[in-house]
Amino acid sequence: MRDKKIRHDVKDSIHHVESLFLYVSVTFRGRMSFREKLAWITLVTVLLSFGAYYGAIFGGLVKHYSPAALHLALAALIALVLLQVALTLLAAVTTPKDGRGPRDEREKMIQARSHTIGYYTLMAATAALFIPTHAPGVDMVDIVNFAMLGIVISSVVVAIAQIVMFRRGY
Repeated sequence: MRDKKIRHDVKDSIHHVESLFLYVSVTFRGRMSFREKLAWITLVTVLLSFGAYYGAIFGGLVKHYSPAALHLALAALIALVLLQVALTLLAAVTTPKDGRGPRDEREKMIQARSHTIGYYTLMAATAALFIPTHAPGVDMVDIVNFAMLGIVISSVVVAIAQIVMFRRGY
């Protein structure tokens, strides 16, 4: 009985994601390319997975140094991977075959520019780690959380940069 409910919930969730893809692609200038869908998938999944983690940590729901925080971090990583794989497969199914071909020059340029922006964001976040490193009362777990937050922020910046460049037609 519970398995049927889970299968129904999964099918319902897939239907909602397909509807979201269709809505976003129709709302924003026709059909989306496969790589633009991947950028949206990255943005949404990273924000969902790590938003839940950092919301619980910074909101005080979970003590940052407890085993529950480690389990929550692992759950966020596993959720990220599973969501990315499932939504990428769904995007591949909903994209015409011509949209899944090799990258053209425009897509290569968008990838290079967005990753450059993400690189500088990550370098700034890494340099900013010197602040909590030398602050009194900050332990190693806090430093690791801040470092991981820098990685999360840089991946969000890369996804946003790609979306903006795809939308602008660069």
